[in-house]
Amino acid sequence: MRLTWVSGDKEPQQVQYGDGKSQTSEVTTFSAADMCSEFRLGSVVVPSPAKDFGWHDPGYIHTAVMSGLQPSSTFNYKYGSDAVGWSAEIQFRTPPAGGSDELKFLVFGDMGKAPLDSSAEHYIQPGSISVIKGMTEEVENGNVDSIFHIGDISYATGFLVEWDYFLNLITPLASKVSYMTAIGNHERDYSDSGSWYTGPDSGGECGVPYETYFPMPTPAKDKPWYSIEQGSVHFTVISTEHDWTEKSEQYEWMKTDMASVDRSKTPWLVFT
Repeated sequence: MRLTWVSGDKEPQQVQYGDGKSQTSEVTTFSAADMCSEFRLGSVVVPSPAKDFGWHDPGYIHTAVMSGLQPSSTFNYKYGSDAVGWSAEIQFRTPPAGGSDELKFLVFGDMGKAPLDSSAEHYIQPGSISVIKGMTEEVENGNVDSIFHIGDISYATGFLVEWDYFLNLITPLASKVSYMTAIGNHERDYSDSGSWYTGPDSGGECGVPYETYFPMPTPAKDKPWYSIEQGSVHFTVISTEHDWTEKSEQYEWMKTDMASVDRSKTPWLVFT
């Protein structure tokens, strides 16, 4: 199980979990130079928000894999360091192993975020607060094994401070159960970005913040498709923003992945 957190300190930190286990974090970040440049539509040229007036230093993104965990089990963890301090102790429940009988999961997309006041109103989704409240109640009542957020994650669209709002918003969920994601147009699309669609929807982010904050078990960087098995379900997660036409790399991967599903083990296949 991978834990990701943000810090102002670039030195590696730790996650301490279970009965005396620990893992040291890998540390990364991204800069304005990693964002896409101006958006071009014919003779019209528009500055990239992510590279220009929407840029916000993300700090340092720490990630560590907590290994040796048992499925359908509960354990406590904390993260940080003696130098910068430690988080509170948090309780986490692992999802059931692939091939087991039952999985209780939430799946949704296009949630976005909203600040608690009017300090930032670039592009907000007020309903996200109620959605988080409802899902948090389900998690706290033990009714959720796993969460899948499929596309259009934060709607920061180039105003990068809004990723901070979003990450804070989902903390009551993502800190306690598995939180898996898929990329959408508002994370990836931009002109001259290599995206299958070339609209301005990502605001110049071009997938960089998304892939940094949410390192999924994908085959490689900027190939955001993967599959996992939890309980009786095989999840095939694709990218609608990369080429998926016949004979493309992603198409061939999809064919291979779905053909490999053992329906006696995971009778349900969710393609998303």
